[in-house]
Amino acid sequence: MNADTLHQAIAAARDGRRDDARALLLHLLEADPHNERAWLWLSGVVDDPADVKICLENVLALNPSNPRARQGLEWLHARMGLPLPPHPPDQTGSHLEREIDPRTLSVARLRAYRATLAVVEPVAPPTPKPDPISAPVPSTSQSRSAATRANPAPAPPAPAPAAATARTAVAPPSTAPAHRLASVAPVDDATIPCPYCGAPTVETQRRCTQCGGNLLVRIAPSDERSLTVQALVWLWRGGAVAVLLIALVFPALGVFLYQEAPANSFPIGILIPAVILALVAIIGFSVAQQLAQRAAWALYLAAGLTTVGLIGALALAVRPDTLTAMLDRLTGATSIPSAWLPPLMAGARLIAIGAGVAHLAAIALTIAGYDAIVGRLERFRHILKPSDHLTHYNNGVALKNRGMWYVAALEWEWAVKKAPYDVTYLRALGLAYARLKQFDKARSMIDRALQAAPDNPGLREDRALIERLASREQR
Repeated sequence: MNADTLHQAIAAARDGRRDDARALLLHLLEADPHNERAWLWLSGVVDDPADVKICLENVLALNPSNPRARQGLEWLHARMGLPLPPHPPDQTGSHLEREIDPRTLSVARLRAYRATLAVVEPVAPPTPKPDPISAPVPSTSQSRSAATRANPAPAPPAPAPAAATARTAVAPPSTAPAHRLASVAPVDDATIPCPYCGAPTVETQRRCTQCGGNLLVRIAPSDERSLTVQALVWLWRGGAVAVLLIALVFPALGVFLYQEAPANSFPIGILIPAVILALVAIIGFSVAQQLAQRAAWALYLAAGLTTVGLIGALALAVRPDTLTAMLDRLTGATSIPSAWLPPLMAGARLIAIGAGVAHLAAIALTIAGYDAIVGRLERFRHILKPSDHLTHYNNGVALKNRGMWYVAALEWEWAVKKAPYDVTYLRALGLAYARLKQFDKARSMIDRALQAAPDNPGLREDRALIERLASREQR
């Protein structure tokens, strides 16, 4: 039975279900306090460094030669500023070096710890003043708590940068009460907190009236194929083929002119439009290929080329005689017979009208397919999903980099809740509170970080900065 419970706990820890793993391991250790593997795994799913220390010491009491416990305990002592633990003699005894009391990590204590959560008060409307505050850069050595470093399970991968958090309004999951997840004051159902400053906004707002932040985000397009985009792609492909066929007309016309006046040389100049049109056809095929792959830059390029092409088609439809004048210059000594001019101008006008219609259709399809390629604009809503502390911290950094300090503070609150002694998380949350003009909370977070790392000069500078900003706001 104990073996099954241990296997279930290890599986839960590897899946990131720390609470489940912790409960299973505590239950197991209450029945079997001499289980070395259970103590080792428990050290990886508790958050308090003092709890981690107890777990690792219990492992070494059971097996003084356990290398993982020894390395974890040495790292933890260095982190907490304690002297390194003495190395035990290289022998394993059949008795415990000290009594192990599983009640030191009781379920009641952990439940009481999980109920704690930093609280953010409603944010006062900020004034548009420059603020020098910036959150600390994520650090691999600082962003993992002692519990994670001592965990024998494989380290979790770093969370993806914030693209997933960009689709977001604070909405707690249905499995937890709202006041545990969103630390903002309850707002009316019709209002949404601004992700930048936390001021209440309504669904139809495009910008926050308090801080001026853009409340709309571009949502990535769906993976489903769009008929509009497919029609635009085929229109570009068909247009490229048509331009290539028109390009072939000019060499053929040169051959006819040479046959009419063989005494003159072949009019090489008439090949210039053919080369230009061939290049345009190649560009058209390339644009069509990129549109099929839904490249946003190709859509903008297509819009520009379509506009230029429409202007050229309209000009040729109104003044087809410009084509004959151009041909006269290109053919040089070989003049175009007068009998050819009427059909040439009629054909040019007909082609210009058809090209104008095709370009108008392309413009309509470009506008209709814009959202399917670039993505549509939607109101930004931040959905706070409980996860491990490192994920919450990285989510907050990604949001902070977009200037969304309010929702970044929500993520960092959870990082501090999961790892309450991590200096990096405390500092980030303190600076976020300061940015939101909540200076009492900012002082509290930085003071907690100073208790954990009293010799950190950066924290003292942050504390002084908060005092200066608070004094500036009171003036």
